[in-house]
Amino acid sequence: MSVERKRQSIENLRKIHEESLILNPTENIPFYSDVNLDFLEGMYISEEVRDENSKVIFAGRGNLNDLYDVWCKYMNAKAVTFKPHSGLDAHISVFMSLGQIGEKILLLPEEAGGHFSTHKILTRLGFDVRFFITDNEQYKVDISRSMTLIENWKPDYIFVDRSEGLYYEDFSWLKDVPCVKVFDASQYLANIMAQDYSNPFDMGFDIILTSLHKNYPGPQKAAIFFHQEDDLWQRIMKGLSAYISNIHPKDICNLILSLPSESILKSYSREMLSTTRLLEEALLQYRLPVVKRNFNNTWTQHLWLQPESKKKTYQVFRLLEELHILTNYRLLPYGLGYGLRLGTAAAIRQGLEDTSVPALAEVISKAYYANVIDDVLRKTASDVIAAIKKV
Repeated sequence: MSVERKRQSIENLRKIHEESLILNPTENIPFYSDVNLDFLEGMYISEEVRDENSKVIFAGRGNLNDLYDVWCKYMNAKAVTFKPHSGLDAHISVFMSLGQIGEKILLLPEEAGGHFSTHKILTRLGFDVRFFITDNEQYKVDISRSMTLIENWKPDYIFVDRSEGLYYEDFSWLKDVPCVKVFDASQYLANIMAQDYSNPFDMGFDIILTSLHKNYPGPQKAAIFFHQEDDLWQRIMKGLSAYISNIHPKDICNLILSLPSESILKSYSREMLSTTRLLEEALLQYRLPVVKRNFNNTWTQHLWLQPESKKKTYQVFRLLEELHILTNYRLLPYGLGYGLRLGTAAAIRQGLEDTSVPALAEVISKAYYANVIDDVLRKTASDVIAAIKKV
């Protein structure tokens, strides 16, 4: 393919992006700094202290650790590193640093919304892995049965890695369990920072892992927050220095410089949750097969549609895609089968507000009941998306 055709392909991708509404909870539109950081592109920076005992030092640069204080304050953490390049990269590097082959990890299963890659990663690293017991009727962990398993099995580590779920669960019942506890906040980070969700450290977790480009609008990086600067922190930081050599400073500087104010973050978090609730209620009014939840519980921005068949689910996914409404087609947890996963985090960044939810719900419902997309519906969807994005 010629350079010109490659450029044209990229321009086509850009055009689709500009015309689309991102309506899934795993992508976001980053906050960007207005500072030109191009000089950092390709620069090699580690997080190790520079002294005569260092194995490798590159001249003309320093560390960025002194810029991390605000992030620690938001998360009530004593230390943080942004070394990992993605959420799964954080999983791999942390548990390679943390544990030994044969040690026991209690893990949230994929059936309960755990990430579909985590079990494979941990077993490949040599851990003995068992799962929390789930309550498929309530879409939650079965606390009583899981606690019995913990008392009998005595895990060395507990890892709550939820990539999918309708509720933000309270795991404070784990607080007195005598093991290292790790929480992945990738789907909840902005809500935790805004204090709309309980901080996992207050639930007794020792480490918070998170990607920075899903629930929070940051670059494609990950972070590891530590409740204490203790032996656990030292063990992981020592391991990370062996497994991840460069912190990718341009992304980190952009992340630090573009951190929004507390008021902006609170507004973002609450709009994310309010639009999700309004969208669920609106879709139910159109008799769409929404997996209903109890809003007396702490709800997430995730919203599930469960059509009557796998074929119908895929058809609706493709019809919405044709209208430039981008959702997730996936196998839902709790034995629900295939469905569509929606979320409003990126849509908020694109301009979605409470007042624009009814028109969006109407377009989604028309696509659901249609077999093909006609010009009238295509024009309606385009107008709704343009109004949301104010273009």
